[in-house]
Amino acid sequence: MSTSLLLDLVNSRLVLGPEVSDELGDDAEAAAWLREHGLDGSPAEVADARAVRDALVPFLRGETDAAALEAWAGAMRKRARLHADGLDWVDDIDGDRAVGARVIEEWAALQGEQGSRIRPCAAEDCQHFLIDESRANARKWHSMETCGNRAKARRHYARSKVGGVG
Repeated sequence: MSTSLLLDLVNSRLVLGPEVSDELGDDAEAAAWLREHGLDGSPAEVADARAVRDALVPFLRGETDAAALEAWAGAMRKRARLHADGLDWVDDIDGDRAVGARVIEEWAALQGEQGSRIRPCAAEDCQHFLIDESRANARKWHSMETCGNRAKARRHYARSKVGGVG
């Protein structure tokens, strides 16, 4: 699976009880994180990454509507560039919204007839998101080794408990 700025961004902050693991929490670490993802890591990009993450996570969980992402969609434009061989369309994105615009483009590419390919992990106690690359678009867990196994073990335990009562 290829790396995704969108997936990495929405999975960059996890709250585990009183502990918060935030890869963008510290300015220097956030800048390094952005550079690892092919960006400059400027203070404007750090601020934009945090802001778009704060809008995307509740949107992807179905807690807000697409209007939460409008600031980034509004910053995306195509501009015509003429040259000797014809015309090309180039992205013309407001620099202060460049991270969010790139992430919104990734999100849009993951929408299809079978629904969105990016979604929250189905495990109730998990905060991760996943990109479903399966043909049927039916993947439920971000990790079969952790969330999938726990869910299957719970179902097995519930069936064996019901089967033993009688």
